Amino acid sequence: MSDKNTLEHLARRIAALEETLTHQSLAIEELSQQMHEAQQAREKSDRKQKALFQILQEIEDKAGEGQSLPREKPPHY
Repeated sequence: MSDKNTLEHLARRIAALEETLTHQSLAIEELSQQMHEAQQAREKSDRKQKALFQILQEIEDKAGEGQSLPREKPPHY
């Protein structure tokens, strides 16, 4: 292989590697963004769950000592 062919071959390989690296960098950035959004959604869900638990706790407290709310299924079940 001549020096010119070797250089052309190496240039093509470098270009292919650069393209692969660019695609991988974009994929990593996209995954990072998706993980960030998922974390925010989980935190929002956790806050809602805590608020609902607090409301349920207040209702049970108002129901009186020794009494608990009925745990029956609604009639449409």
